[in-house]
Amino acid sequence: MTINRFGARVLAAAGLLTAATGFGAPTMAAQDTVVVMRDRIPTRIEDIRQWAVDRFNAPGTLRAFGAFVLDSSRAVAGDVAVVDGPATVYGTIAGDLIAINARVTLAAGAVIDGDVIVLGGYLMRDVDAKVAGTSRWQSEAVAVVRIGDRLELREGTSRRQTTLPRRPRRSTYYEGRSGGGASLVIGLMDTYNRVEGLPLRGGVGVQWYDGGYSGRVRGYGVFRTAGGFSDSREDIGYAVEGRMRFGASAPSLTLGGRGYDLVVPTLDWPLTSQEVGWASFLWHRDYRDYFLQRGLEGFITFEPVDDVALTGEIARVTENSIAARDPWTPFRNKEAWRPNPLVDEGDYTLYRGTLEFDSRRSDRSYGSGTLLRANWEHGRGENIVPQVLPAAVRDPIPAADYTFDRASVDLRRYQRLGGDGQLRLRGYWAGAVGDGGPLPIQRRYSLGGPDPLNGYGFRAFGCNGAVSDPAMPGLCDEVVFFQAEYRGGFGIDWFDWVPWDHEARDRKTRDRSRDRDWFGDGWDWGDWWWFEGPTLVLFSNAGTGWLRGDDGPGPLHWDVGAGIEFGSAGVYVAKAIREGEPLRVTLRIERRF
Repeated sequence: MTINRFGARVLAAAGLLTAATGFGAPTMAAQDTVVVMRDRIPTRIEDIRQWAVDRFNAPGTLRAFGAFVLDSSRAVAGDVAVVDGPATVYGTIAGDLIAINARVTLAAGAVIDGDVIVLGGYLMRDVDAKVAGTSRWQSEAVAVVRIGDRLELREGTSRRQTTLPRRPRRSTYYEGRSGGGASLVIGLMDTYNRVEGLPLRGGVGVQWYDGGYSGRVRGYGVFRTAGGFSDSREDIGYAVEGRMRFGASAPSLTLGGRGYDLVVPTLDWPLTSQEVGWASFLWHRDYRDYFLQRGLEGFITFEPVDDVALTGEIARVTENSIAARDPWTPFRNKEAWRPNPLVDEGDYTLYRGTLEFDSRRSDRSYGSGTLLRANWEHGRGENIVPQVLPAAVRDPIPAADYTFDRASVDLRRYQRLGGDGQLRLRGYWAGAVGDGGPLPIQRRYSLGGPDPLNGYGFRAFGCNGAVSDPAMPGLCDEVVFFQAEYRGGFGIDWFDWVPWDHEARDRKTRDRSRDRDWFGDGWDWGDWWWFEGPTLVLFSNAGTGWLRGDDGPGPLHWDVGAGIEFGSAGVYVAKAIREGEPLRVTLRIERRF
């Protein structure tokens, strides 16, 4: 049911007229501003917004992000606050009901012992619903952002600003409600690449929720189209996975596991998976390397407090090399693909631990926050068939009792400056640690174009100078890099002249965020297709890679550059601070970090 402001006022007037003339009232009517607010609630709309956010964040408030249903058999002994709704109440709330950017329905039998405040939505109230206090609603969206399980008003609010997308590891909380369903799993597995072509997946999934519990099980096959849909083991993969989460918000515990036969990349850079896929498909340039991994793994994730997650994993896998194929591309199709490097094949037992602290409102926001990811991996190898590398690169891998350890730390700071400016800083280190053996080829590193050091050529710092291999494998034991960028708008309101219904567009943007698959990574389509004008980006990078036998990391290599972004897409120009390096232009569809 959708009611605009005019329709709501007509319904409200009809309800008041019916009550005044003694005729029967309709079953459901829209409730507009009624009675005078009590002294404890501000009268100015700007003050009411801050009051509502403060009440949402109050320790005794039951908070809900997304859909909220209170069954008739349930009673809440305190205030309830909902953001991004919708909110439907059949039961009893022994306090106030506060809704931000949500529609509210008070069904027959609902009892609210306090007030009902709806900001950025509307109120539908059955004649048999009881509200002891006052009711007020206004339809203009409130610009708020989520930081953990708290809300903050966004500075410089406008009718076009709305709630930013939540981090995908959070799931929707259905208070007092249970349900679920099955669905088909059809689509792309990951990204177009020179090993698989277009990897297609198909299967089924089941997910369910019951109050603070949620889970899912799904399985699918993977068809690697570069092999022409043959029955070869290298052309068909699969994954079966399941997880169960206990607790809708921190503290919470998630248990899961999976079995799989998949092609995986050696590094998650340069570029994001989507960008690597488009570069491979359109320009015949694949910036990643891959290997075949088959096995079983289990994990446990504990979120003791908001924004903090601790994960432990154990996996038993078999890893093999996989050759580059010749998938079709619309441009440069006659060119040969860069070979895919060979890896150290064998059976591995992997133990991993991860600590994550993420206080950002979302990975695309313009606010302030900090991200810290620290990873550690311990591996034990059996039946290893190592590739021969020069002694200058690594010592031979032992035939028995082969172990290795590696770790990484990724620290990022996002600081808002003024109304639409932001400073982003990042420091990253990864490499071998401890007294274990040398790292396998598939767990080594490299740096250089198009990201994170986009002023330099592809794998300019790959520690592979002693290896005559056209595949250009990344062979560094350790890497370190730093990134800094300033982002700011041009101060032009590009869309004031467009006679659009801003409130309707805000509601659609919120709906897109809510409809993201909570089991997947999720793309922020609103960020792709809507923007308030171009963004200027000024940046600088520094980094290097080295082998353990070198005399330390050596000097850092720097570059500087600038770019213009339209939504999440951007064009960047970078110049390495090194003689003989040309200007390099990079087109991206995701932000740098």
